[in-house]
Amino acid sequence: MKFSRFFPSLVRFLGVLVVLAGSGLADYKQAVQYYSQQRYDKAIQELKPELDLNPEWEFGHRLMGLSYLSLKNNALAIASLTRAVQLKSTAFPTYQGLGQAYFNMQKFDNCVQILNQGEQFAKTSEDKYKLYHLRGSAYYRLEKFNEAVNVGIVFYSLNRQDEAIQALQRALALKPGHNATVEFLGKAHFKKGVTALSAKQYGQAIDLLRKARDYTPKDGYIYYNIAEAYLFQKNFGEAEKALNQALELMPRSAEVFQRIGLVYEKQKRWDLALNAYHKAYDLNPSDGLKEAIARVNEVKKR
Repeated sequence: MKFSRFFPSLVRFLGVLVVLAGSGLADYKQAVQYYSQQRYDKAIQELKPELDLNPEWEFGHRLMGLSYLSLKNNALAIASLTRAVQLKSTAFPTYQGLGQAYFNMQKFDNCVQILNQGEQFAKTSEDKYKLYHLRGSAYYRLEKFNEAVNVGIVFYSLNRQDEAIQALQRALALKPGHNATVEFLGKAHFKKGVTALSAKQYGQAIDLLRKARDYTPKDGYIYYNIAEAYLFQKNFGEAEKALNQALELMPRSAEVFQRIGLVYEKQKRWDLALNAYHKAYDLNPSDGLKEAIARVNEVKKR
């Protein structure tokens, strides 16, 4: 397990060292250096004598616990990190590391409990992501459906759609067909599809939006955006099909009528284009629609 899993940078991890500088703990800098070099056994060797002399040193117990965790010695990691918690550690990696060690030993209830305790110290978006990801995995192993769903919804609200989809799919495996879970899976795929559409990745957008459609087939906006992707690909036949499906679900949408009018115009089906533009204008008059109607009428006169 790499250093960056618990600490995005040494700067954050070393923030307490200025305070410790006058404490007589001579070798802590060497221990930190060993840790940053992934020489975890050396870091432990440096820390042990200092902790024998200073058993209330929270930072030392934390670093030793994370070193043991990196060496996959989960039992000793739990012992050291539990001591850091007892010493009122306010560093989120203490709780993240302890939760990971419990998870590795399949003590999922303990994992959830310690992560709940440390949640108040998860200040950054990266910390929160790690918290939700690990806790969600523990909930899934515990087959706690409601909690697993909530993890997916939290990821969705954080715009972490890949993680949301993963968590929601796990939850759905615990309770197949659950309506709210299916709905959020549709929403997460829809968001990813719209993002791909905005990035001009039209093929990917269509694939993602089709997945969204599979989860939420009654959402007209999905078909509308599928049509947009096809329009950009100049695949007017498929765009027309998607817009007609959108129209079935949103029969009073001026936007859908306007886009289908554009599709007909691109296909030189002037009467159908004019009819669609007029319906859009009746629902929501605009200068753009007035210009579209005039443009098609002008073409028809030629």
